[in-house]
Amino acid sequence: MAERHGGEPPRQPRNLQGLLNFCTEITAREDTTTTTAYAEMDPERRAFLEEALAGMTVDVVKQMAEAVKVLYEDAVMLPEEEVTEQEDAIDLLSEHVEDLNYAADLQKLGGFPSLVRCLVSPHVSLRIGAANLIGEVCQNNTYCQENMLALNPLPALLQMLDSDDSHQARIKALFALSCMVRGHAEAEARFLEFDGLSYLMRAMQSGVEKLVVKAAFFLNNLVLEHDACKDTVLSMGYVEQLASILSNESIDEVSREHCTMVLSSLATSYPPALNECLRPELNLLGLLRNRLSTIKGILEHEDEEHYITDLLKLVEDDGDDDSNCR
Repeated sequence: MAERHGGEPPRQPRNLQGLLNFCTEITAREDTTTTTAYAEMDPERRAFLEEALAGMTVDVVKQMAEAVKVLYEDAVMLPEEEVTEQEDAIDLLSEHVEDLNYAADLQKLGGFPSLVRCLVSPHVSLRIGAANLIGEVCQNNTYCQENMLALNPLPALLQMLDSDDSHQARIKALFALSCMVRGHAEAEARFLEFDGLSYLMRAMQSGVEKLVVKAAFFLNNLVLEHDACKDTVLSMGYVEQLASILSNESIDEVSREHCTMVLSSLATSYPPALNECLRPELNLLGLLRNRLSTIKGILEHEDEEHYITDLLKLVEDDGDDDSNCR
């Protein structure tokens, strides 16, 4: 470590000991009578500083426990009750669970059942907050995925995705489902058992941009990770549905890109899906060629151009392009 010279400012403190050292150095610099770089801090001053810092320390786990307690109150399930306190509790928990240790603490504090309970609350703010928090604690966290899955929240989340009056609630339900299911074999199997692919299809047909995008991303992940579900996806008519979405001129650009991504993933990894793309009545290749002529060379459409190019090249390599697209 490089030695600091007298004219350099002291290092900024990172913890209690660092702060004490910081104050010690400042004290030494203020004391013009000393000949040493550091001076011993006055014991009374040190005691005062330690007491002040102790008073500023926040017991996060205690705060989280209090928040969980609030989420079990009757107001959560009573439509006429004010739930500002519960909303604040969810906000507080959300602030802390980015730390994986606190996410695990939330489970140990009994917080997971309280979130599942909030999913069926008559208060839309609590449904939104709970679904978002479930997604946050489960994202890339196997421990939380397993413990949340044990509470069987999938039916409530799927129902919320399918029929909640709030678009935001539906979006957060899909976020929670995606974070719970992706990368966890048992959760993925349960999702498929609950006919999750049908729920994703309806989300993609909703016309709500964020629902379409998140559903397409989720579906694409399932297609790429699980060969077994490709036949189900194909038999459900996903290629036809994707073609229908892409033929809609009013579709937003982000949704179009993600739907094209799914189509490309299916066709390039599963030959029967490619055959489905070649059905003349879908006019899918004509749609893709027209779209390519519109976006080619435009930087913000680079990914979509890549998906279309890969798909068209696959068709040409298959040798059936001309005979199927007249």
